[in-house]
Amino acid sequence: MSKKSWHMLKVIVCFGVLLNCSVLNAQTTKHTPFSQQLTAKQAQSDMEQWFDWLHQTHPDLTHSIENVDVFYDEYARIKASIVEPLSALALWQKMAPLNSILADGHIKVGHGSSKQWRQWITEGTALFPFEVEIKDGSLFILRDLSEESSEYKGARIESVNGERATSILNKLLVNTHGDTPQFRGHVLQSQFNRLFFMTYGPHQTFDIELFHKAETQKITVNAKAAIPTHLKKHTFEEVFNVTYDAETALLTLNTFAWDDITQFLQFMDSTFAEIKRRNIGHLIIDIRNNGGGNDNMWMAGILRYIADKPYRHFSFYESKILLKYRDPGQVVSNIERGENTRSIQPEPDLENFFRGRTTVLIDTGTYSSSIVFANTLQDYGFAQLVGNPTGGRSTQSGGIQFTQLTHSGLQMISPRFLLIRPNGTKQITPVVPDFGYCDVALPDVVQQCI
Repeated sequence: MSKKSWHMLKVIVCFGVLLNCSVLNAQTTKHTPFSQQLTAKQAQSDMEQWFDWLHQTHPDLTHSIENVDVFYDEYARIKASIVEPLSALALWQKMAPLNSILADGHIKVGHGSSKQWRQWITEGTALFPFEVEIKDGSLFILRDLSEESSEYKGARIESVNGERATSILNKLLVNTHGDTPQFRGHVLQSQFNRLFFMTYGPHQTFDIELFHKAETQKITVNAKAAIPTHLKKHTFEEVFNVTYDAETALLTLNTFAWDDITQFLQFMDSTFAEIKRRNIGHLIIDIRNNGGGNDNMWMAGILRYIADKPYRHFSFYESKILLKYRDPGQVVSNIERGENTRSIQPEPDLENFFRGRTTVLIDTGTYSSSIVFANTLQDYGFAQLVGNPTGGRSTQSGGIQFTQLTHSGLQMISPRFLLIRPNGTKQITPVVPDFGYCDVALPDVVQQCI
């Protein structure tokens, strides 16, 4: 082989090695969400973009904001405080406390979508390595991140990286969106790992002090690139299921947001057919962890089989007219107010129509469309509500819209309408059940899941 050929071979081999190294680095590079740097002008521009969009989308901010002057003053203060370059993450950290001022589960100073977070974690973004339960103002370990359990299950977290758990919890709750403190706690529990990351930034390790098995323990654990339980994609059977016990059926519906509505409606039709075949006298529907979705799912999938009189699922509405939803004659950005005069007729002649007793379990996690569902059941007497008050208001916002801020990429959410419950009462407090769990006799199959 000539010297020239040998030189060319070395060049090719070296190029191949460099190429392989580049590919390897690309595969193992960890993505850090919102690490991009913004100028002060870009950050302020993003704030203005969000502020203008929110007012162009929301019909009435006083629905949820207790004191709008406080909101406007805080917005102005945050914007004025941005005088130097900062990361998109730091911009979110400045804006996030507005979530608890906005006080609505449908308004969010957000970060990334669920889909984005799943992708980032797959690419190596590592999170706090435990999933938690919030109880009595304390943090308890439920399981290792993305696992079934943990050797520290039930341990109370006393501190993380030298900061007391109570301080961490209070800071995270301020940054969490939601109607009420109770609902913000519910949201935080399910989104703890993401909100911890957004509030405290990325960490490689965590020094954690625990109270476990009657003694204080100190552990150091690595961050973990694993998808939290609440962020995973769930199967149909995990979200919707029914069990039978003697003359009782327990139907669990954990969402009214499902891509394949035909699959849901077929499941519900077969369920009511089986209820009739088994001669079930008591139907219990569990929506305690149902965060809402599409009203058509429960109107066509449940009320069709139990509603014995005409009904409407809301009485009055207030809506911001957006271009993509504009009807002829409507002016974009105007507020439209009116009464819902459409009555949905009952279908008592259905072969599998249910004529027994219906009980619906509600709790803090009952939200959005499932609150509208609970309102309708209660106002028309279609079912007895049992449990704890909902985390959200009876008068619900809805029709959520999304926008992404130009420079930071932060995702923002706002509703475009408000709905008042069917009886016409503008109830800004939670839906109150007819009975608490302890005030009514429930079958053993239900007692086990409370």
